[in-house]
Amino acid sequence: MAAASGAGRNPLVPDSLLRIIAGELSVENALKQTAAIASRARYPNSQGFFDAAEYVARRAREYGLGHVRVERFPAPEPMWDAAEASLDVIAPVPEPISALERVPELLAHNSADGDVTAELVDVGRGVSEADYRDKDVRGKVLLATGEPQPVWRAMGPRGARALIAAPTGDFFGRHTPPDAVLWGEAPAHAVVLMVSPRQAGRLRALMRRAPVIVRLHAKAARSEPGALGMVMGEIAGTHLGEDLVIAAHLDHQKPGANDNASGSGTLLELVRTLNHLIVAGKIPKPQRTLRFWWTTEIVSEQAYFRRYPEDARNILLSVVLDQAGGLRNAENNLVIIFNPAWLPSYADDLIENLAESVKDRYAPAEYEPDPLVIARGGSHQSLRTVYWDYQEITDEVAFESRERKIPGIALAVPSLDLIHSNLDTVDRLDPTWMKRTALLTLAAALYVADAGPGHARLHLPARCRPARAKRRCRRRPRLRTRAPRFGAGLGSQTGHDRIPESTVCGSGCSPQPTALTSADG
Repeated sequence: MAAASGAGRNPLVPDSLLRIIAGELSVENALKQTAAIASRARYPNSQGFFDAAEYVARRAREYGLGHVRVERFPAPEPMWDAAEASLDVIAPVPEPISALERVPELLAHNSADGDVTAELVDVGRGVSEADYRDKDVRGKVLLATGEPQPVWRAMGPRGARALIAAPTGDFFGRHTPPDAVLWGEAPAHAVVLMVSPRQAGRLRALMRRAPVIVRLHAKAARSEPGALGMVMGEIAGTHLGEDLVIAAHLDHQKPGANDNASGSGTLLELVRTLNHLIVAGKIPKPQRTLRFWWTTEIVSEQAYFRRYPEDARNILLSVVLDQAGGLRNAENNLVIIFNPAWLPSYADDLIENLAESVKDRYAPAEYEPDPLVIARGGSHQSLRTVYWDYQEITDEVAFESRERKIPGIALAVPSLDLIHSNLDTVDRLDPTWMKRTALLTLAAALYVADAGPGHARLHLPARCRPARAKRRCRRRPRLRTRAPRFGAGLGSQTGHDRIPESTVCGSGCSPQPTALTSADG
């Protein structure tokens, strides 16, 4: 059963809309699309990315998305795709260590081609002068626990022939496990293979007994011209110049399931869900155009706005989904990243109200969640929410820049122990969290897409946000919103682009510069 809603909370998004969306969402299809995307290596500036992009474009068209196209933007380097790689011990006893067919991360991104057979030298982290003291590495293969680029810089002119790197991921203090092979970035003209800390430990154990000779094989496919890509499509509305963008980055290594095949697969399911609901007459066609973008994280949007700078003025809001599925059999959190302090927006209040209302109504702590927010085969966790001040870590950066000033909503259920590694696989995703992020993403977008004078009013009185309120108020003595454009579409009074300073900063209080309320909330 679900607990009663939190006392005093006025839900902005009506329960009826949440139930309509949740009733149509197919987590099974979202996972199916996620698996199809995760089966491809999708490095930036690679043919693999464009293969995935064409797959997404085909599915989006099948699901009814309009004006679907794959945009290409020039990149200075040729495309790079891993083709072949292997690592073997030759002596003292032959032993296979890794192969690209089993571990897609084995060949570091942008590694040079090469066939190297040489003695292995352990240089520890390999990032400082001390790591190379009294060690002859010329003509040999380095074994290091540091990231490839700083290791190669520290090696400098010492003349190593190749590098085997075994770093441990560190994301916000969370470390990847010993079997994780990370997505590594090779320095120019270097042959680099990536292994797990456990595999590196095996190599060190062999080196303690006798000198170890290894053989590295590395080969990539390169093609010109280089290009960054983005898939785009839309469900057209009637209000021109007030579009919403729903975005998820498509790029990353294989499998990259949670980060971010899950977000990309979920967007495909949102397209299917939305069009099916419209055709069935369960919801009206949105008043404002909904654009769907599958991107090369941050850089493709930046390239798009450089090519079409005037289009930023036509975008009212971005909703970014980066890591939709969390980690099965783990305690997951829904992370919401607020807009920067210099870009205050109704969007922060909307998504916080939506997330907390869904938590209160359907998945509160210590209660069994409502079936509405549980998926078959998924966890029965409460909806745990975490709010971060602005972080420059995902696609919202391109929208919320000082140049473009497009407010946004950024959602994630991160699996920080596994991202950017071979262990970020589809079978580790939690279907329940896939359902929840899909629901929140589409509900927030539809609410703003249809906001109008019948169910919204602007500039509600400020409300208190304990803890973070004082920090945010100190940073912004004056609030400016995007209310003129948004307000005009809602039938509000025009010209209200500023909240009076008297409403902004009381003691321990943070304002709600632009809030939307539903008619049946």
